[in-house]
Order: sequence, then structure tokens, then C-alpha cells
Amino acid sequence: MRQNQYLVIGGSGEAGQSAITSLKEKDPSAYIITSTTTNEPVSNADLTFFDKKAEPGLAEKILADLKSQNITPEFKALVYTPALGEVGFPIAESSPKQIEDTLGICLYPLLQLEETLKPEVSVAYSAFYWLSHTLSFYGSMGVAKYKADLWALENPKKRKIVRAGTFFSKSVRGISIVLQRTMKKTNDPNLLTLKRRFETSDQKFMDFFLHYAWEHEKESFQSGFNTPYRPTERKDLGRGLQLALDSDKPITTVLGDWTWYESELPKVPDWFKQF
Repeated sequence: MRQNQYLVIGGSGEAGQSAITSLKEKDPSAYIITSTTTNEPVSNADLTFFDKKAEPGLAEKILADLKSQNITPEFKALVYTPALGEVGFPIAESSPKQIEDTLGICLYPLLQLEETLKPEVSVAYSAFYWLSHTLSFYGSMGVAKYKADLWALENPKKRKIVRAGTFFSKSVRGISIVLQRTMKKTNDPNLLTLKRRFETSDQKFMDFFLHYAWEHEKESFQSGFNTPYRPTERKDLGRGLQLALDSDKPITTVLGDWTWYESELPKVPDWFKQF
């Protein structure tokens, strides 16, 4: 049986590992090539390309590694997981340099991989960047997620977004560490509210931050569902990827047990258009 090729960029992270697991569940013939920034083989992948950072030139490096392995790039799907940018301040306050630096990790390498490798479909991950709490602290990452949504909407047949709720990960832990530091000197009303609520809680900031995010998600979306809200887990990302690959819609959202599909941009503040 001919194996179907898949490429997962950033295979060792939470999203990457969930993608590898779910691809193998969905397609028993999957041959999964993945990249990592380290020199350690990625768990559950068939082939790992080492020392590959999400930066300009990544597509050429991946192509060179494929050629060295005598592999013709015929990918059923490209799954792009890198997400790194400046956070801890309102999205609206993102500077042009902060935005460019973040897009240089979160989006531009994806565009180059898509153009170079021409996969059947390309998948990226997003979040609820337009909710009141994320607007106040998601920084330039919020702009990158907005741009990724626009990217998918341009070509829904070949581009997909998996939007997922907040779950514990190294990325969320990193955001919480930065946010705990920046909220000490903020004037943003939403961050001041978060600061006051944390100071009157008995929780460690990481735990408080997760529950704060889950509370906002429940408040925003519970009215649309009969089943109760449940925080998102890593396994939900895998479900989202499987559903996205089968869907004709550009955006697949998984929030706990809930799933829905979108074919247009969320209702974001008008000021996003400046980006």
C-alpha cells in the first residue's frame, strides 16, 4: 500500500504531537515527516528533520532535507504549529516591528512552505484572539492569528484553520509568566481587572490564568450549546485536525466537547483592519 506523506512543522510541541497522533489514527498509511528545533527525534514520527527553526529560509532547508533523503514532496497535508511572539499587552498596542517579528515565525514560513512544497492542504492553528480577555494581553500574537484567519479565507479548499480553546501548554505557561510581570505596570482596564481578581484569589497565577480564560470562553459561547462547557484538552486539537481535513469550511473550532465551523472572519474590532 502506498503511504500518504504528511509534514508536521514543530512536531515535539503540544499541537505537533496531537497532530501526529491524530493523523496516524485517521490515515493508517500515513508517513509522517516532522521538523524540530532540537537534535532529538520527535516521538511517533517516521522521519525527523533536526535543527529547523520557524524563520525565513525554512522552506528551502526542508526541501534540501527531502532531496537528501530522495523523497519527492507529495504531501497530503502540511500542518504548521509554530506560535511565538510578544505578548502581555493589548493587541492594539502592537508595534510594526513586533508584528513583523511575530509574522516571521507564525506565518511567513508557512506561506513559503506552501508555495515551495505545494501540499494538497495546509493547516494552521488559531485561538479566540478577539475575546475581551485576549484583546488585552495577546499582543502581536493576536495580529498573527488574525492574519492566519485571512490567509485561510482566501483559499478555503487548500487552507484550513483549527481554532482551539485554552489548554495547558508551554505556550500558555509562557504567556502567564510574561503577563504576571507586565500587569504590574499596566493601565489597561481589562488587565487591571485581571490583576485585582488575581490578588484576591488564593491561586498560583498559572492556575488563576487558566480559570480566567476558561471563564471567558464559557461566558462567550455557552449560550450556543445544550451541553455544559468543558475546558479544552490536547486530545481536542487532534479531533479538530481530523475534522478540518474532512471539512469544506476553512475554519474548524474545537472548544472542549463543542465543535463548529466557520466560513467568515469572526466579529473582530474594526481597528484590526489597520493591520
